This record gives sequence, structure tokens and C-alpha cells, in this order.
Amino acid sequence: MNYRERIWAGLRGEPVDYVPFAPRWDLWFNAAKLDGRLPAKYQGWDMFDMAKDLGFGVFDFYAPLFRTELHGVTVTETRKGSDTLIVYETPVGTVSEVHGSTPDLESGGVRGQTTQHLIQSIEDYGPVMYNVEHTEVIPAYEEFLARDRRIGEAGLALGLGFECPAHHIMREFTGYQGFYYALYDHPNEVDRLIDAVSALYAKMEAVVLDSPADIIRVGSNFDTQLTSPPIFRRYFAPYFREFSARAHQRGKWVCAHTDSRMDGLMELILDSGFDVAEAFTPPPMTNIDIADARRVWGNRVAIWGGLASILFSLSIPDEVLEAHIRAQLAQMHPGDRFVLGMGDNVPTDSSLDRILRVQEIVEEQGELTQFEI
Repeated sequence: MNYRERIWAGLRGEPVDYVPFAPRWDLWFNAAKLDGRLPAKYQGWDMFDMAKDLGFGVFDFYAPLFRTELHGVTVTETRKGSDTLIVYETPVGTVSEVHGSTPDLESGGVRGQTTQHLIQSIEDYGPVMYNVEHTEVIPAYEEFLARDRRIGEAGLALGLGFECPAHHIMREFTGYQGFYYALYDHPNEVDRLIDAVSALYAKMEAVVLDSPADIIRVGSNFDTQLTSPPIFRRYFAPYFREFSARAHQRGKWVCAHTDSRMDGLMELILDSGFDVAEAFTPPPMTNIDIADARRVWGNRVAIWGGLASILFSLSIPDEVLEAHIRAQLAQMHPGDRFVLGMGDNVPTDSSLDRILRVQEIVEEQGELTQFEI
């Protein structure tokens, strides 16, 4: 059984020779590559080839299915220290955003965050609407296929999709706090913007559904405080439920990136039609564990994740990490619809030995049925 077969068997709930372990570890890899911590043998290697050689599953989190091009807009970027100011000049007005970083983040190859969003006042809706309406969606199938071929039998590429329209606005245009203010201050403008983003998403959906990807990653970072149950019920679940149904008609799986606090959202996530909950993140980082998820989801949603990434930091004793790994595997007994992975990413201050220890444990134990609860 090769690793691609092992991952698919795990997701489907079919027998496996041992629990598939396919972590997201790009944060650690990029930092170690920059600061020289990669072993001499792997200097100059890419992440996929190194994972193949080390023996755990290759997992491509960023395999694109489309790209976008903005037309009729002048975009300028200005660097100010660790911040980048991006200005969009449209025929109906100008908007800007600031992407912030720090020297420490940059030295570790970790991206920063948006510190000033495009929509700051009611006057900003016009230019943002113009940007949305003048965005072209272009298939990127060859790039996806090239990445998938590079992985080969060693793992799986997830086709990179999108959020839902309301979450897109939260993340890209207003920020979370700004969205909630806008719902009360400018509800008509928010509704019109959601309609415009929905029209853009319809183009993305068509490209994604026609793509060669078997699994499409849509939706991420669901959090009971930032994407509260009433908001999720109104804006998120109906969109994902409809898209999932269309994807299933085309024989595709739908995967959500579930790395946040989801108490109050578990039933809504189930109702959204997702096949896989990737980056499932347990305590101590959240308050929902694997057993809690299984009580709500049963075997209707496959879990990919289950390891709390914070415990891979070198500040955590080895015995604490090992106990956590074994406890998480025991919770997943007997292993139906499960791929072991990270919630959400191996931290930059971890070590290669800690990643490899997980693979050693699953190979030593064999089938998950050997773990006692």
C-alpha cells in the first residue's frame, strides 16, 4: 500500500496497514531552510521530496485550481519597514490596505497579517465592488496537475478552492470586527457586496468543478467567536451545503480547514455537507477533542488532523508530546475515516525528530485497533 492509497483508505474508512500520517509542516520546513536547520542531506531539497524520503505522507495544502486577474485597476505597492501599503485606484475611487509583518516573522518565512482592511467607510464599497466585478477567473489546471504528479504515490494534493462570500468579505475587505459593525451600520451595502462576491464565486465554482482535483478545499478557520453560530447558520452553511451537493454530483470530495474553536458550530459543519475536516485541532489549543467530534459527526465526516501543534514546540517535554500522540490515536479507535495530521502546522521552533517520532509510533503500532482506549 503506497501513501496515496493509505490516505484514501483512511478517509474512506477502509482497512489500512497503519494509520496514515500526512502533516502540514511547511512552517517548520521554511524556517529550517532559512536558518540552516535542515540536515546536510536535505540542503537544497524541496519539501515534497524530503517528506517522501523521510517516509511520511506528502500533503499539498496549496495546490491551485485557478488564478485571478484584476482588470481596469492600477495597483501600487509601497514598502514601509516591515509593512506593505497596497493602493487600488479604480474609476470610481481609491482604496488601500496594509499588510503588516515583523522581522522575526520574515526571518522565519512566516507571513504577517492585514492590519488595515480595504473597507474603512461607506465610501469604500464602490471601489471594492469595482474590484470584485472586474476580476477574471482563469483555470490553473496544469499547475495543479504538475504538483500532483510531483507527489505521485507519496500523498495527496488538495485542490485549493475558496471561502463562502460572507467569509471572503470578512477576511479580505472588512476584517471580522469590521464586518459585524458593517452589518448594523451599512446592511444594504453589505448585501450588495455579498451579491457581487457571489457572482465572482460562481465563476470560481465552475472552474473548480470542472477541474481534475478529487478533493476541493473550501472554507476555513471556523471559530465560534469570529464566525458565530447565528452568522454561520445565515451565511456559511447554506452556501457550503449547496456547493457540496454540486461537488458530490461531480464525484468530488469537499474538505474544510477546521483549525479553530468550533463549539456551537459542530452540527452546522455537519449540515454543510463537508466530507473531510482537515487540520482538526484538539485541546489544549481548542476545546473540542476527537471524541467530541465523533459524538456529533459520527463517521459522516472524515477527520484529518488531531495533533495539537503547540505541543511540538521544543519547550514541551518529549514525554508530554508522546502521551498526546498516543492519547489522540486512542480516541480515534477503531480508526474509521481518519488521517493523522497537524492542527494546524508544525511550529517553527519544533524539530525534525519530533515529526519523525509520530511516523515511528504509527508504524510501530500498526492498525489503529491496537491502541487501547
